[in-house]
Amino acid sequence: MIRAARSPRQHGFTLLEVIVAIVIAALCLGALAQSFAGGARAARTSSDYTRAVTLAQSILGKAGVEKSLVEGVETGTSSDGRFGWALSVSNESTSEDGNPVRPPMELKRLVVRVNVIDEDDARAGRSRAVELTTLMAVPRALP
Repeated sequence: MIRAARSPRQHGFTLLEVIVAIVIAALCLGALAQSFAGGARAARTSSDYTRAVTLAQSILGKAGVEKSLVEGVETGTSSDGRFGWALSVSNESTSEDGNPVRPPMELKRLVVRVNVIDEDDARAGRSRAVELTTLMAVPRALP
């Protein structure tokens, strides 16, 4: 069998070279797609935490302004249903032993916990939450 010699004018890639190049490109594109998906997940998580902290700060800001603070727990959800929250109000003990003058203010401890409601996290058995605590001085009730 006589083979024809390749002429110097025939340039190009063999089929094997093209297939190898396509496989390498596919592997690189797959890794790049995973990187972008991971970045998108991280951005969503960061956005959720930012919104949860903002909601918690808003709830603490409204506490004692719209209605008086009473001991107990109040719960609710955000308008879009992505966050559930609980506000706990309790008296903070202060040591007034030996003090003949009773201060006109008392301290209340406010704890707000905001949970991110996410179906993917629930299925995986994970939960994400933000908890903020503060003390608020309120006028004492008259005897």
